[in-house]
Amino acid sequence: MKIQENAGSCPRQEAPNPCMLCGEVGRLLHRCIREESEKAGLTSSYRPFLRQLAQEDGLTQLELAQITHFAPPTVSVALQKMQQDGLIVRTPDPEDLRQIRVHITPKGLELHRLVHQAIVKTEECALAGLSQEEQDTLKLLLTRMRENLLSERSGEASHETD
Repeated sequence: MKIQENAGSCPRQEAPNPCMLCGEVGRLLHRCIREESEKAGLTSSYRPFLRQLAQEDGLTQLELAQITHFAPPTVSVALQKMQQDGLIVRTPDPEDLRQIRVHITPKGLELHRLVHQAIVKTEECALAGLSQEEQDTLKLLLTRMRENLLSERSGEASHETD
């Protein structure tokens, strides 16, 4: 890649590398979806939990944390607020009373539906002009990058406990 010197002492790259582009696209997608979610009345921190519960209702708090890659305390705080807002209810697991199951309410489902429509609109905008083959390749490459990063994180976690 051609590097160009700027007025300071740090070299400036003419074109961003793939990771920089992923970060920028991710931030733009997040901003667009956050803005659309807020128009629908949804705090952006609730979105991943509502999405997951709409797909698989009755998960435990720990399962939600593992699936969404959020720390359990973060999930706990979000769920408390979501329950106060009437988006979820928490009930004891009838088979294991130590476990609490999280269920999405009709209000939560309706909000999820509205936000999902906004997300689809944003995705259509982002993927405009890409063929299905290009979209499939992009998905494959991004999935591989995510797996690399997740395996690196789990490798670091196992080294920390050694």
